[in-house]
Amino acid sequence: MKQIITILAASLFIISCTSSKKMLERGEYDRAIERSVEKLRKNPGNSKELNVLEEAYERANMFDRERIEFLELEGHEENWIEIFELYEQLNDRQNRIRRLPSQIRNQFTFVNYDQAIIDSKQAAAEVSYRRGMEFMEQDDKAGYRLAWEEFNRASELYPGYEDVDQKLAEALNLGLNNALFVVENNSGMMVPDYFNTELSKISLRELNTHWLHFDTFENEHTNYDYFIVLNVAEISFSPEMVDRRVVTESKEIQDGMTYEYDSDGNVKKDSLGNDIRVPNFKEVTAEVMEAVQQKSAFIGGSLDIYHLETDQLVRTENLSVEWVFENRYGTYTGDRRALSEESSEIIGGRELPFPSNEQLVMNSAELLKDRSKVVIRQNRRLLER
Repeated sequence: MKQIITILAASLFIISCTSSKKMLERGEYDRAIERSVEKLRKNPGNSKELNVLEEAYERANMFDRERIEFLELEGHEENWIEIFELYEQLNDRQNRIRRLPSQIRNQFTFVNYDQAIIDSKQAAAEVSYRRGMEFMEQDDKAGYRLAWEEFNRASELYPGYEDVDQKLAEALNLGLNNALFVVENNSGMMVPDYFNTELSKISLRELNTHWLHFDTFENEHTNYDYFIVLNVAEISFSPEMVDRRVVTESKEIQDGMTYEYDSDGNVKKDSLGNDIRVPNFKEVTAEVMEAVQQKSAFIGGSLDIYHLETDQLVRTENLSVEWVFENRYGTYTGDRRALSEESSEIIGGRELPFPSNEQLVMNSAELLKDRSKVVIRQNRRLLER
């Protein structure tokens, strides 16, 4: 990780140290202009940077003007979008120069591009609007989405252009895929009436995208493209079980201090003549009677995606969840200090009533919703088609 950071830092340092002249020589005219402008702000008397700025500015403008000339001569209406962008680029470039001190500004000639920008922007917006209308005539999802892109460009170029806002909303509505999430219990197991209702409360709003919208309750005014069916095929429960066991635990603990003796049986002394004492250890034991209560619910099935226009099952994903009730408690005899941390936690607990099958099913519903969201998220690309 340190090596990567060092390499990145070195790369950034090298890039930051690249001179404007090097950029000019590589044909990176706007980068050279930016670097020269930065240096000239700090030192307006830097003649070398001024020479670079003049040459880079002249060449960049020459290429842009030649490109505009070619595009206008070519005569394709879609060229107006690029023409507008080039005029804006020419204007932005000279505005960077205008912000420099007057002794530098006076070395440059500036052009008023306002009318050219207005005319090309309006022509570009008109082209995008017209192309959007053409895509709308395709009368399919792909066409509506391309139309939205064109109308959006027209709106960005020329806010309020004709009825572009209305067309944007229309293209979005027609290009949007709507998916309805429904639950079917095909397990043959009787479950509470509110089981399906609880599953339908799944929150899918955060999974919405620009071209995909989810509903969990049917809206009669919406034409759905997909049904996402949570098909519950199996519901089963384990029996109520209590597993009991007895475990002996031991631990070596410190039990006061004792004197340290030498080989002759005399108490050892330290350098100050004091008796040397060391910790005294002993082993303690305890017998733990542990009980574990367990009961679980298993729900299995699939998430089936149907394309309503073709009435076809286009994807099925198996999914299952298990919710487990577990309660551990215990008692002990002997020395409490011998207990492990795990055993200490269950001492003092008590037996609890087992949850009903209904409770287990409802608890499993939360797990099933979470798992369903994961599967739906994994299939969003399919649902957006």
